[in-house]
Amino acid sequence: MRRMAEKILCDDDLANDAVQETFVRLWRKRWRLGLMKDPQGFSMKTLRNLCIDMLRRDKNRQKNTGEAAEIYNNPYDDESYDAEQRYRQVEQAVASLPTQQRQLIEMKYVKQMTVHEISKQTGLSETNITTMLSRGYAALRSEISKHQSV
Repeated sequence: MRRMAEKILCDDDLANDAVQETFVRLWRKRWRLGLMKDPQGFSMKTLRNLCIDMLRRDKNRQKNTGEAAEIYNNPYDDESYDAEQRYRQVEQAVASLPTQQRQLIEMKYVKQMTVHEISKQTGLSETNITTMLSRGYAALRSEISKHQSV
């Protein structure tokens, strides 16, 4: 199983995570495995689907990271708009986020933690963290664009 996951994901740690998550999913469905004609095939299919999901999630995470970088790094069109004003605007937008989203964004960008590290520290799933970060980015974009049009 691990070799297959490693071939798909091209990363030892992610392969280990995928195999572990596969076993967790199989354990949750253990009562159904005895009824299946090919439980080994089902296990491998579960692993393959999980690996594909992880690759998609990573692709989306990279996209979202790029969006967050744009929020913080894009110069505004108005040349009179100085960096200090921009910094205060972003700081206010971050402060207006719900507490948990704000904490996750600060962990990701101030403390420069990975989603996996944040997951370990907070006890939230990586999927949940990614979703909350995406919603936080959207709220930041909305809040900042509101201030730009004023």
